[in-house]
Amino acid sequence: MPRVKIDEHRSYPFSTDLKVRVSDLNYGAHLGYDSILGLVHQARVEMFDGMGVTEIDLGDGRTGLVAADLVVTYQGEAFVNDVLEIAILPMEVGPISFRLAYRVRHAKNGKSVALMEIGFAAFDYEKRCLARLPDVFKDGLVSMGADG
Repeated sequence: MPRVKIDEHRSYPFSTDLKVRVSDLNYGAHLGYDSILGLVHQARVEMFDGMGVTEIDLGDGRTGLVAADLVVTYQGEAFVNDVLEIAILPMEVGPISFRLAYRVRHAKNGKSVALMEIGFAAFDYEKRCLARLPDVFKDGLVSMGADG
């Protein structure tokens, strides 16, 4: 079976540690494939908080985000109470979209759990249509090392 390949990047400018909760487990008693999305969502919220924005206000009072695509490559297991380091790298900043690369690994020993990429598009929630990324948000991503 052919597999999607995601390259690990040399550096990720943002990282946070999050603990695997019992509600994150699947029938195999390890981190569920779907629950990892909730963990990276929390990490993204924390990164945006540090930038002074939210997912529904990217700094201009009207523009938020919608997810456009998602790729995950699972590389290892995590269990209840494991602390995971979730690192984020902004990439490919364009007029209306950008990507975030994620590296999820055990905080204690560095063993990899997953690599992910999520593409996002700017969205005007009042007009219900795609929008341009606010300059203040784009500048924040570029200051973190994103190509733009």
